Amino acid sequence: MPWSRNTSWKQGSILASKNFQAIGLPPYCPYPLAMVVSHDCDIANDRLDVEPFVEFIMARSIAEQNGNYTNGKNPRILHLSYKCQKDDIFLEVLASDKFTVEKSILENIQPDETYKMISSHQVLQSWLAARYRRHALPNSLVDRLREVFKYIEKEGKKKSDGVLFFRLSYEPMDELPPEEAYELWLSVIYMTDQDEYCDMAEQLATGLKKEFPKLLKKTQDFGSVDLRQCEAFSEMDFTVRDLRDTVEYHLEHLSYRTEPPGLVIE
Repeated sequence: MPWSRNTSWKQGSILASKNFQAIGLPPYCPYPLAMVVSHDCDIANDRLDVEPFVEFIMARSIAEQNGNYTNGKNPRILHLSYKCQKDDIFLEVLASDKFTVEKSILENIQPDETYKMISSHQVLQSWLAARYRRHALPNSLVDRLREVFKYIEKEGKKKSDGVLFFRLSYEPMDELPPEEAYELWLSVIYMTDQDEYCDMAEQLATGLKKEFPKLLKKTQDFGSVDLRQCEAFSEMDFTVRDLRDTVEYHLEHLSYRTEPPGLVIE
């Protein structure tokens, strides 16, 4: 049957391992499922000269989700909520593990309808885009904030369920010699789903503000950073303008440096 705009394949659809051989994959893989990540409009396009492929990402079922990998906090790993028949489950996907399948091959295969995505498609789409748009920090700023980032990693992971993301802005945007200071603004954005998330985020921001001078002292040979703000904001209060004026800090961030490797926080 030719590819149709009424195809059953949608973003988030699951390809079962029993169909792996039909698309050229080995039947047994470390990640025994594959999830569609192409946009619904691209999938539905029946002009195969324009949109000949559907993109997939490898996936696997996990016992429980890790808050560090929900809501797109980590650009390499994402945990999503799914329904498998009547059971609530979680799937893990890796950003680097993508592949494409020709629609002409996929048209004779049906998605595994026992899996239904519960997580927001917007979370998946934002996470996919973040791999290409995440901001690289100047080396001289990374060197000065190395211990601060370690603190954010340690404490942020403890409160990962309620924290949506960290946002920062800094001036100037360029590399600086050690004798010149950066100015830094930090924001901890928390979800409003549960009341305790507010306290968690405020404790994180307060603790970071308190520890900042001691953490910075450990890297003082690289220069100074003037912390102008470190506050917690709810997802309702953090505005679109705030988003435009800041960059997202993932718990895994690279500087511009390539040799030696820049800082990576996982």
